[in-house]
Amino acid sequence: MRKFMLLISMLMLFPILALAQLSLESFDADYDSTYWEYEYSENADSLKGWINRSVETTEVQDGAGAMKLEYSVHNIEGWGGYSKIFHMAPGAEVYNWSAYDSISFWYYNSVKQSLENRVELRFELYDVSGDIPDTTSNPGDTEFYYSFHKVLDMDPGWNEIKMPLTADPNAWSGEMFNRTGWAGVLDNGELDKDAIKGFAFEFSISGGGEGDVGAGTIIIDNLSLKGSKNLVKVNPGFEEDLNGWGTAQGGGYIEVKTGDAASGDKFVEIGVNDNAWAVAWQDSILATAGTEYQLAAMIKDVSAEDLGASYAALKLEAHRADNSVIQQWEDIQDGISRDWGLFSTSHIMPPETYYINAVLVATKWSGDGKSAAYGFDDVALINMGVADTTAPDQVQNVRGVPDAGSHSTLVVWDLLTEEEDETYTVYASENPITDLNAVGVEKLGTTTDDVNSMLHHLIYPMVDHEVTYYYAVTCTDKAANTGLPGFSDAVVNTAKGSAAISMTPPATFAADGDLSEWFNSDIMPFEFKKSLGSHVAVGDANSAFDDDDDMTITGYLAVDDDYLYAAFDIVDNVYSYDPAGNFWEDDVVELYIGLYNQTEIHKSYERGDEPDYKFVFLSDVLNLDLNGLQPMYPLASNNYEFVNFGVRDWAVEVKISLDSLAAMPGATDDARFHAQRGMKISLDMVFHDSDSPNQRDGAYSYSPNNFDNSWSSPENWYFTWIGDTNKVATAIGDPVKGVVREFNLQQNYPNPFNPVTNIQYTVPSAGKVSLTVYNIVGQKIATLVNSKQTAGIYTVQFDGAGLASGVYFYKLEAQNHIQVNKMLLVK
Repeated sequence: MRKFMLLISMLMLFPILALAQLSLESFDADYDSTYWEYEYSENADSLKGWINRSVETTEVQDGAGAMKLEYSVHNIEGWGGYSKIFHMAPGAEVYNWSAYDSISFWYYNSVKQSLENRVELRFELYDVSGDIPDTTSNPGDTEFYYSFHKVLDMDPGWNEIKMPLTADPNAWSGEMFNRTGWAGVLDNGELDKDAIKGFAFEFSISGGGEGDVGAGTIIIDNLSLKGSKNLVKVNPGFEEDLNGWGTAQGGGYIEVKTGDAASGDKFVEIGVNDNAWAVAWQDSILATAGTEYQLAAMIKDVSAEDLGASYAALKLEAHRADNSVIQQWEDIQDGISRDWGLFSTSHIMPPETYYINAVLVATKWSGDGKSAAYGFDDVALINMGVADTTAPDQVQNVRGVPDAGSHSTLVVWDLLTEEEDETYTVYASENPITDLNAVGVEKLGTTTDDVNSMLHHLIYPMVDHEVTYYYAVTCTDKAANTGLPGFSDAVVNTAKGSAAISMTPPATFAADGDLSEWFNSDIMPFEFKKSLGSHVAVGDANSAFDDDDDMTITGYLAVDDDYLYAAFDIVDNVYSYDPAGNFWEDDVVELYIGLYNQTEIHKSYERGDEPDYKFVFLSDVLNLDLNGLQPMYPLASNNYEFVNFGVRDWAVEVKISLDSLAAMPGATDDARFHAQRGMKISLDMVFHDSDSPNQRDGAYSYSPNNFDNSWSSPENWYFTWIGDTNKVATAIGDPVKGVVREFNLQQNYPNPFNPVTNIQYTVPSAGKVSLTVYNIVGQKIATLVNSKQTAGIYTVQFDGAGLASGVYFYKLEAQNHIQVNKMLLVK
């Protein structure tokens, strides 16, 4: 695969990358005899086909000189003829113009061509991408691109020709370049701006070989690359102080200095004490996945004393559309001296990139007590273009290795050794995978380039259960190209019975901190403690908690159509809380939950139909965090209680109104949640442990994906279900259309059933419809439908896999009509 080759000599000649224009040729002076070469039609008479080149000092567009070309073209071939002057980069050099959008030059048609409308000017580019050797010196051995300009009949006067550095086979009028196929070789058929070997000015005459001659004189000046893709457009040289730059100091300072700048009058100085940092940044710069971006700056060391090492860095951050961080690179710049020097770092943006933050950093953690300071000037963020467009090979030998004892399957595959810095994404489904975006296909996660396995933890509501899974793995290279997935055969394993969100909260629930109603219920608890091997999200897994007495959590979740309930009993050897500090440094609970049926993992917090929530259980208030904490229920309200039992142990109990939640600021566009049995719910619970004020010793989390990062994105959460099944009862196919004249609830079929049955009903007009299931003592055990529906005939499936044999009732409510039928589950 082709990778970028940066032309070092170009950077040394033009170190200030923030320029909007790069002059390739000013033509102010003549060149040595090896720079320009000449070429004419194969059969041209040397007296009729020629070019005389000289330096023009009188009629110039800019600077001290221009290039005068006196030309003569011999119509000697079956298609006419040409005379050209061209330049090829010496040796193995190639020109990298990826940072620019277009190329331009100025021309002055000093003497019109002698044969009207017969000779045209062509500017040409020679591309050596792919398999073409970089050392070629013959334009005919390159991928050859023309541009066509009918300007040689114009009156004298300066005009500019500006062309995008793109190609199109329909470009015949100079609007861009055209790989006609008349000359050169075919490689990838694309104009690769990072692999330009040379360029030419050609004069071409039309005809059929009649032998006539077209001649004239043109002056060329200021051949330039333009439209620099410099994305740091706001104050790159700090001539406007810090305008356009954000700053943060964690034990340092940021000041704009006047004098001794790399260019202009000002630069920014960033200094830090030891064990501290300070940064300046520009954020929310639009970027594209798979594209390479280079952050460059002039840097010098202005520290009070010689530190013997560099503590200045250039940092790039890739963000999603919601500005959540995907990946970040903080690269220390070695070799910084007391003189200004050009330093840079470049990275290819990962999938989902929408924004870039460009950051200047001083960071020192050496422990020697010395301070550091650095000057930064002339900052540039350059779009270097797409480095690679070839997808990796298909991943091979995907297989699953079940471990029934740990209720997990190890997914394994072969690494693609020809790739560098690639990632692998693993998918799982209970059905054979043919489409990675299909409903039921779950993304398990992504690994780095040297990891060829991933553990799939298997859970099932309430009871151990045999499951069958299929796996797929894709490879994405560092340019964000993704190859075809490799697939596994079916893998059978036993999923571990896991706590779920009960649809039957305790009948005597009260938010009073007394959890006896939960302890005496049949609701299965979530448990966290060291002896269970619970996941440690913060701290070393071996030392964050001393023993079960250090922290043990017993938690419960429940939901009905009005409230979300939560209760947590925490055994803790030391209870610590300081309201003046950060809440996560105290003994505190966080609940992360998605109130929707999860069909795919959210990459960021979403609102609307699939809203994600974060609740923080503080000692005096329940807070909802929607881009900032906002109080929902104060302590000792009818909805919330937080109890600490002196120097140790504490408990939390809450019921959250689903109506009130949907009315909270920032959530008013969220769908009001209605629980259905079998819904898969995104979930994490985090239990922070602090044994002294403002110091977090560790944290347990429900999600095995959480390493102190669930706060940043739901993709780090885990999941559970509502009720005792992992299948939502949903409509089978589309409702039958047609004229429906009456409200009716049919008898379920089959009946008796084990464990799945179908329920059919009709509604004669649009409106709210509710279909619920009750046990023989009148407890509601499932909500199958709770939504607005149009008139029609509907069929809904009910799964009784987690229920005992017996009689159940199902009730339909719509447009003031109620009908109840009985069904029999026999196992």
